[in-house]
Amino acid sequence: MVDSTVSTGLAEGRRLLAANNWAGAAAAFESVLADSDDPAAHDGLAGALWWLRDVDRAIAERTAAYTGFRRLGEDAQAFRAATWLAREYSEAVGNESVSRGWLARAEGLASKLPPGVERGWLAVTRGLLGADPAAARDDAQAALDIARSSADPDLEATALALLGLGTIAAGNVPDGMTLLDEAMVVVTASELQDAMVFGDVCCMVTRASEDACDTSRLSQWNKTVMRYMENTGHPALLEFCGTCCAEILLSTGDIASAEAWLTKTLHELDQGGHRSRCVHPAAKLAELRLLQGRVEDAGRLLSGFEGRPDALRATAAVRLASGDTAVAAALLHRRIRQTGGGLLAVPLLALLAEVQLAQGTPDQAMATAARLDDVAAATNWPRAIAASHLAAGRAAAGAGNIASAQERLDAAIADYDELNMPLEAAQARLSLSEALRLSDRDVAVHEAGVALAVFDDAGAAGMADQASALLRSLGGPARTGPKALGLLSRRESEVLTLLAEALTNAEIAGRLFISAKTAEHHVSNILAKLQLRNRAEAAAFALRHSRPEQGSK
Repeated sequence: MVDSTVSTGLAEGRRLLAANNWAGAAAAFESVLADSDDPAAHDGLAGALWWLRDVDRAIAERTAAYTGFRRLGEDAQAFRAATWLAREYSEAVGNESVSRGWLARAEGLASKLPPGVERGWLAVTRGLLGADPAAARDDAQAALDIARSSADPDLEATALALLGLGTIAAGNVPDGMTLLDEAMVVVTASELQDAMVFGDVCCMVTRASEDACDTSRLSQWNKTVMRYMENTGHPALLEFCGTCCAEILLSTGDIASAEAWLTKTLHELDQGGHRSRCVHPAAKLAELRLLQGRVEDAGRLLSGFEGRPDALRATAAVRLASGDTAVAAALLHRRIRQTGGGLLAVPLLALLAEVQLAQGTPDQAMATAARLDDVAAATNWPRAIAASHLAAGRAAAGAGNIASAQERLDAAIADYDELNMPLEAAQARLSLSEALRLSDRDVAVHEAGVALAVFDDAGAAGMADQASALLRSLGGPARTGPKALGLLSRRESEVLTLLAEALTNAEIAGRLFISAKTAEHHVSNILAKLQLRNRAEAAAFALRHSRPEQGSK
């Protein structure tokens, strides 16, 4: 009778897991465990708890599952639990010693099992836990061969993505990206058994897009990914890694949604005491804050993370924005040495050229741009080519060679437009406007105006401020008239109306049922978008230009 109850409870838990009902599944497995110390129930409960973001309990339950499977002699299931624990201890907890111990346990179990998919999962686990993606190619290829011979789509997708990462790290970007595209086809074609594989592959595609300076690829996959999540009824598929989700949103220019994801992820990491699974969200949110012109906020976000390799570029950018160019240059030189050059160095070299221009050394910026030209020529990768044009154009302008600057900046604009990277194209337009401000005012005004519209539309208030200031210096149109109201979101329009009533942030928050910090954020955005200096000016603006229906977004 007990066996029948256990069997029924396990079946119900697995049904609820498949339906993405994590809380219901957890309750079903806990009900089984109340009557029987069944390892399958511990294993199922671990899966449900993981999706419910209770990582510590998930680890405890999977450890209990491993012990139970070993006791029953079910080595294949124990192997799967051991590989999962090896990854989780490394990726979420950051305990590499325990991770290596579990990996060794998995290797021992695999040696006793007949040849099969377990050998493939062991290979990809080794590859995923390794520090060098290029060195993981052999493991990924071995896993891919096993996956295809055994028709295991979960293993195939993971192996394809890992092989793509390794191929890119070895310098072959086109073939690497093709492998990652194939992995994405597998995970979005409803072939998977384990939803976690979807998240793993999305994470690797995001990482590869960063490494290859090809974030536009995320935009190309975005609609397919979102449609897949809608069709499967699984909106939480990307939630285990908010940084990846935010990166996908940023690639489409949706700064507000990306900001929400990054803020949420940072809060959950702080609450759970775990580490980020890939690029730390603080680094990404700091870069976003710089786009918004919130330099001090960006610096505070990076406090305690400055030494992390994935945060070093953001730290250097904050130092540059703060005028501390010597430290920014030192940080970038250090990270460039660590990467060994190649595609991984492209965004670092591009920022270094900006730092050198800010230091008043255009000759050094030209030398750095030449290094970018070498990488672009060696890889023939569009994103590297666009970055080299932008850096060289800025350096030429800094050296007073306006003809060369215009040629390279025009090329950068065309390349970024082709790559569907509007913010980068707008930055190139702003640089071109600055270069032509003395020699061709009309073109300079046009380019600054186009850049301003892009920055405003994206919510990149910091860059918009720069473009607006340049436009004013050129005698171009300001953006503080009634048309500027169209730049505000509906919520920002509501906040502006309340500013006209001289309400404090706390009072605005109470009226709109939002937090005081959110109200403060909306006020900052309003001041930036309308080019106003303080709340009093905002209140006066609202009274002058009030209208029944404000906001267009």
